[in-house]
Amino acid sequence: MDTSSNQFLSVPQLAELLHVNEKKVYQLAGCGALPGTKVTGKWIFPRKLVEDWLLESSHGGILQDRLLLAGSDDRLMHHICSQAAIDWQREALISYSPHGTRHGLKMLDQGRIDGCFINWGAAEPSARRHMGLLRGYQNHSQWVIVRCLKRSQGLVTRAHVFQQCRADIQTDPESLLRDTSLRWAMRQDDSGTERLLEDLCASKNLSSNAFNVSGVFNSERAAVASVNTDVADLCCGVQSTAHDFDLDYIPLADVALDLVIPQRTFFRTLVQELIARIQTLEPNDSTTKLDGYDINRSLQLVSLAT
Repeated sequence: MDTSSNQFLSVPQLAELLHVNEKKVYQLAGCGALPGTKVTGKWIFPRKLVEDWLLESSHGGILQDRLLLAGSDDRLMHHICSQAAIDWQREALISYSPHGTRHGLKMLDQGRIDGCFINWGAAEPSARRHMGLLRGYQNHSQWVIVRCLKRSQGLVTRAHVFQQCRADIQTDPESLLRDTSLRWAMRQDDSGTERLLEDLCASKNLSSNAFNVSGVFNSERAAVASVNTDVADLCCGVQSTAHDFDLDYIPLADVALDLVIPQRTFFRTLVQELIARIQTLEPNDSTTKLDGYDINRSLQLVSLAT
């Protein structure tokens, strides 16, 4: 049977391609090891993803000279990945496309990226929360967590908002949460930033559904930029991004940022070099000037195997 021109493969076609019986194909597909999906109750497999999976299985990684990252949006990780892209340009490609924690985890679960940065609320309960969040994904037992850093996260406002509410917000930001005249720049539902804001509202018996929302943004920088251009009055963001735009910042909590990565990918040279860059970076030096970060200088690795 010639399957070389087929864009999608059936179970019998894939079994012939892999030189295994059909029962083995069903087993691999059922546990998420094979890239495929069910259509009207029948398994089909995209040929391109199957070929990528074969490379991954045979050589320990699809194109060892590429590192594809997604997940949580972070100003410091943008800086690190941007610098690595310049330094590695002759030897390797690094790409960082953050669109939220849950979005990144979905892509990681599907084998479309190599690693995912995550944050899911305040740092104190995040170790437990991160473990619980990841266990909702099919391939979580193949992943490990690298504890990277903590960052200050809070409310970013324009000067007149801060001055108007200064007396109240110095001790409690609740006054801003209750003020329905203020326009909010919100993040998408699958982001850790949105989760932190929802946690804060819940602690005050409030709901973000009552906010006067001026827009929903898929990146932190876009949300903060909307405050800077008077599209919104405030948003939830990190200290360093607020300072980039010369906006006022009201801290809420420290947030943990972790890197989730498949166990077999963790030992790639590029991954080890990236982790080393994170651990040795000085956020407040003259080249970065990114304040509000606490880097984890020693490697902390957590296995999710069950």
